[in-house]
Amino acid sequence: MAVVAGGMMLQVLNISIVNIALPSISHDFNSGVSGTGWVVTGYLVTQAVLLPIAGRAGDLFGRRRVWVAGILIMVLASVLCALAWSELALVVFRILQGVGASAMAPTAFAYAAILFPPEKRGLALGVLSGVMAIAPVVALNIAGVLVGVGGWRSVFWFTPVVAIVVLVGAVLVMRERPPVEHGPFDVLGAVLAALGLFPLLTALSQASQWGWLAPQTIIVALVGVAFLALFVWRERVAADPMLDLSLLRLSTVRNSNITGFLVGAAMFGTLLVLPFYFSTVLGYSNVHLSLAITPVAVCFMIASPASGRLMTRYGSDTVVRCAVGTALIGSVVLGFGALAQSYMWMVPGLILTGVGLAAATAPVTTTAIHEAPQARLGVAASLPNVSRYAGGALGAALLGTVLAMSLPMSVTADDGLLAPALRTDAAHGMLRALLAAAALLLVGIVAAFRMPRVVGPGARIAAMVSGTDVPNARARD
Repeated sequence: MAVVAGGMMLQVLNISIVNIALPSISHDFNSGVSGTGWVVTGYLVTQAVLLPIAGRAGDLFGRRRVWVAGILIMVLASVLCALAWSELALVVFRILQGVGASAMAPTAFAYAAILFPPEKRGLALGVLSGVMAIAPVVALNIAGVLVGVGGWRSVFWFTPVVAIVVLVGAVLVMRERPPVEHGPFDVLGAVLAALGLFPLLTALSQASQWGWLAPQTIIVALVGVAFLALFVWRERVAADPMLDLSLLRLSTVRNSNITGFLVGAAMFGTLLVLPFYFSTVLGYSNVHLSLAITPVAVCFMIASPASGRLMTRYGSDTVVRCAVGTALIGSVVLGFGALAQSYMWMVPGLILTGVGLAAATAPVTTTAIHEAPQARLGVAASLPNVSRYAGGALGAALLGTVLAMSLPMSVTADDGLLAPALRTDAAHGMLRALLAAAALLLVGIVAAFRMPRVVGPGARIAAMVSGTDVPNARARD
């Protein structure tokens, strides 16, 4: 369990660990914001695209085999990133890093579902969800120190060092389990899924720079939608589809993924705008910025594992609703704290937002995979992560756009502390951005109220993986 959690930590860590390094990368390569933005976007979009493909590959060919291959690809790509000689080379190597990272989360959640009985699964998934929730925040702390001491290349040397430890653990304790299903891999379905998700997520993540109604954004998004329509057709007629669409008829799968999409949008959007605010409005250095994020990291470390225990006691549906509501209140409080241009006024909002976002992750994932049969567990476990990262692409673009509307286009985080008038404009923009995050979470609460209780007192839905499935107790609408 610790080994797969370590691999998943690396996957999520590498999403935001380069955020603080972007200004230094831009300076070294003499590039613009749009170019360096692909250092983040390329990694995020690639792994979101490949998550269901990697999950299905694990179902068919063995999860340990796919997981180890993913770690080795991440190590190679990270070394190449650290040695990158141009911005284009760095973007290409980050995309390769995303290929390896896509194998981590589906394997981790599948192992947790198989190794733990339903009554203990909430705690196990709470720990894994805690890793996913903590990693983006911890990454900012680590990156602030690494960039300040060793420059931006040191950020990429961090992954191989940790990966070697994880690989040793894999060799010692991970055992390959025979695949529960044998059949051909749906290559056409995988290709159509990739051709659909990549342009759609690219359009979402770049909309703040291209313009939401720009022809480029609309055309790229429509290409993605067209290929996803072909993917749905393919999966309906395929004898052995990559994604069994009947999973989406389960309310456990459907509503939990909608909730996860909106929580991911608020989480990644908030984590994107916070470093910009701390740098330009409060004048924090990279090291001080990492310290400013610490309350969120501490809340994630506490709330994520705790949510697993709370699910058992109060019910998975109750926990997710309270968690999303807490995050919503926290976003509003954080926004008005930012408007006051005072870190102390922001701390209550940071705590509430951190607790809420962290506590929502475990019940969403637990609900999403609860009814998935073991033969489809890998692909089912990938769906919450695809939803989360797709939401992250939307949230980062949306909150970034709202914040940017308050400032001249020439202002970047690399400018440091802004003039008083611009600081006031940025503070107002930050308030509006965080209110947009609160609006996303408000819709998330609506979806959360449609999530059935799968763990805790009164739960009526049996888990498929345990072999205790009760056909007439399924959560179908």
